Amino acid sequence: MSTTPLVNSNNSKLLGDTVTDKSSININSGGGNVSGVVGGNVENVSGIVNLGEISGDVTNAIGQLPDNSESDEPSLKDLLSQLQAAIAAEPELPQEDKVEALEQVKVLAEAGQAPEDTGLKKAAKTAMKVLKGTASGLPDVTEFVQACSHLLPAIGALLILI
Repeated sequence: MSTTPLVNSNNSKLLGDTVTDKSSININSGGGNVSGVVGGNVENVSGIVNLGEISGDVTNAIGQLPDNSESDEPSLKDLLSQLQAAIAAEPELPQEDKVEALEQVKVLAEAGQAPEDTGLKKAAKTAMKVLKGTASGLPDVTEFVQACSHLLPAIGALLILI
């Protein structure tokens, strides 16, 4: 019986080794976990969320909300779109936090699509808390904090969360 080695000894790297060339490195975990891979081209690595991907998902979720053309008041769709834009434009917000904040906006949009769903309403309340917490970690003068201060109460009122 022959076994295939998991590590090719001709070009293997050990824990703590630094890869300095620009060549491609293929990793086969043999069914286990792979960790400690940082930098370079990180496409197709599970667990990494692409900011563009989540932003597209949020845009789609917001797009499924109805327009409020009968009223002069902004619709939930308008408010969430403004919040999404503020998150994307905020230079003080690290990419990881932008992804988290956009995920919360998606939850709010989904709650708006199904206002009678108590599970989504509870998730929306949590999403509001996460967004407020994210804003509290930034200076008051940032666009995201300013947007949260006036958009979140209006969003909460439309979702009947407050």
